[in-house]
Amino acid sequence: MSAWNDRPRRLIDVDRILSAEECESIAHRVFAFARGDGETKIRLTSWWNGELRWARNRVSLASDRRDLRLQIWRDVGVGRGNVETNQLDDASLEAAVRGAERSARLSPLVRRPPEIMPPFPAFAQPKTTIWADATYGATAETRGEIARAMIAPAEKKGLLSAGYLEMRAGSLVARSSLREAGTYAPWDVPYVQWTQAQCSMTVRDAKGAGSGWAGLSNFDWSKIDAGALATRALEKCVASQNPVALEPGRYTVILEPQAVADLVEIIVESMNRDSAESGRGPWPLAQDEVLRLWRTKLGLKVIDERISIEHDPSDPALGILPEPWMKPITWFDHGVLSSLSFDREYALTMLNENNARRGMIGYRMTGGETSTDEMIRTTVRGLLVTRFSNIRMLEDRSLLATGLTRDGLWLIEHGKITKAVKNLRFTESPLFVLNSVDQLGVPVPVFRPVRSPYATELTPAIVPPLKSRDFSFTSMIDAI
Repeated sequence: MSAWNDRPRRLIDVDRILSAEECESIAHRVFAFARGDGETKIRLTSWWNGELRWARNRVSLASDRRDLRLQIWRDVGVGRGNVETNQLDDASLEAAVRGAERSARLSPLVRRPPEIMPPFPAFAQPKTTIWADATYGATAETRGEIARAMIAPAEKKGLLSAGYLEMRAGSLVARSSLREAGTYAPWDVPYVQWTQAQCSMTVRDAKGAGSGWAGLSNFDWSKIDAGALATRALEKCVASQNPVALEPGRYTVILEPQAVADLVEIIVESMNRDSAESGRGPWPLAQDEVLRLWRTKLGLKVIDERISIEHDPSDPALGILPEPWMKPITWFDHGVLSSLSFDREYALTMLNENNARRGMIGYRMTGGETSTDEMIRTTVRGLLVTRFSNIRMLEDRSLLATGLTRDGLWLIEHGKITKAVKNLRFTESPLFVLNSVDQLGVPVPVFRPVRSPYATELTPAIVPPLKSRDFSFTSMIDAI
């Protein structure tokens, strides 16, 4: 029986997630329960989540949670079945394997001919560090002290704050009974463990006259300055009070890094849709209105030549949980669209690569050296944007989208911030914005949280602030 179930355990134990040895033991026990020939595969995830949430300056939730998920697949004859459980005693594991085998007999598996889908070659696991003791070691008492220090300044000024702290750790292993440890196919995952920390805070005036926000996510809690975030949210709230109405129209905008990431998210989501290169996804394809054909923009300049967007699975600042097939990818190379998401069939037939599906996850965007203060100083008339929310796509081919400004919007006149402005709705394409760039700042990490503790695709982003021309605001929104 696994040590996970052997003895009473406390959430403050150091082994709140499964160790490599425990995972290996569970895998061998599952494989031993299988009857007959055929492959047995497992995917075992364990996680711990410690969180604290507050609203109106009072804590509303404090919790420490943990769980695990064991997924078992069995190939029996021409069928494949699977079962999921979180019980690790022998009786439960054997029952799960029997259930997967019964399901396999009722579920014929459609197999592709081997000449079309050849076996994967061996892959080397990319190396990166996405574990931080500062995150894993944060206790409920620690989170309470941090929240108290964040709330106090807002409460002292008679303002209302809401926010949350979240520290998380997880482990993952995926194994096949047909491969020895150390030999991996792309669906295999050697034992990996990771941490992630998230901090978000909103401060509002009691009369609803202003709102400020700040947030950050990182695998290492020591790199998140909660006090600085609280100060920033408070200052933005005070500065955004009593906003004035401004007519919609096209404005020069200075987008803070969070606002830039919110817009780039439209591109990220489109890139990750099914099989863009194989012609079954809308991005980044444009229709030839004469020939009525889809034509890729791969190799064409689609954004400002100063901008590159890339990801490297071994970049510790990005905090990617690497999969065996991952390689460094440049999605946009000095403005040129240089790579797309694809499925395995496209990789084999069009790229002559025996590779798995590839999508855009975490990313780093190049920037410049202009500070936000300098951008403001050189702006005759424009708007400073904290972030966007409620973004939704309107038109796939151009990535035209709409959304709202949130938590701080200010008018800039003759190089100075002159007044707070009521929130506006925008209708714009991120491609247009990234093609109209005047200035770029230094890239910094932003708030891009993972919502589910089971999620293994961490999604960090490092982006710069930027100044762009002719940003389209289409209506005023009477909300803070």
